[in-house]
Amino acid sequence: MSLLRLNVLGPPEVLHNGSRLSFALRKAQALLLYLAIEGGLHPRSKLAAFLWPDSEPADARKTLRNAITLLRSLLADASAAPSHLLAEQDLLGLNPQVPLELDLEVVQQAYHQAQRLSTVPSEEQRAALVAQVQHALSLMRGPFLDGFWLREEAPFDEWVQQQRQQWQVRLQLLFDRLSSWQEVAGELEQARATLTRWLALDPLSEDASRRLMRVHLTLGDATAALQVYATCRARLAEELQVKTLNGNRRTG
Repeated sequence: MSLLRLNVLGPPEVLHNGSRLSFALRKAQALLLYLAIEGGLHPRSKLAAFLWPDSEPADARKTLRNAITLLRSLLADASAAPSHLLAEQDLLGLNPQVPLELDLEVVQQAYHQAQRLSTVPSEEQRAALVAQVQHALSLMRGPFLDGFWLREEAPFDEWVQQQRQQWQVRLQLLFDRLSSWQEVAGELEQARATLTRWLALDPLSEDASRRLMRVHLTLGDATAALQVYATCRARLAEELQVKTLNGNRRTG
């Protein structure tokens, strides 16, 4: 049975039976990503308006049919296995009976496990939990659908922004938990690497900066700790300046 794999933490990657797919129509890729991430079945009229909001309904439906035809062609399987696309009357989605691997599901599982533990896990829990969180974070290549947009103010782009914020929160918690466990266990080099990745995802995180400074100091590297402090201050000052300028534009 054919396997579809979607990696969306970073620039989107779509692989079918191990081969990376390229899309002649960007909105066909957007459609596939949306169906995979949201799950379930969706009215075609909703999908057409979601991806082609400026088109007349009839034109949008026609363009949606073209996108579906393209996806069926890309996801076709020589073994005549069931299609990944599932159409029921006027509804469209992905067939839950056909294998789908999504990096978000791995992150979500690790997030739920880590969320349950606000304290240091027991020795029995720790090894498995650390391995699970490390594996989830290893799948992160950047923010959700990094660099993938349709156009400004499109409903799809608003959805991407909302999803990006939600997954940012989940990833931050995983970085927070993992770096904390590593620091408490005295695994300072591992904690330093985890915190560096956390700051790459969220450069304005004061929690990550403070913990990284503490780890540097414990390792005897005061120069590195001072550099983290200076970088954090500069980033926060820059962010404050941007917010002030944006506020002035709105009131001006």
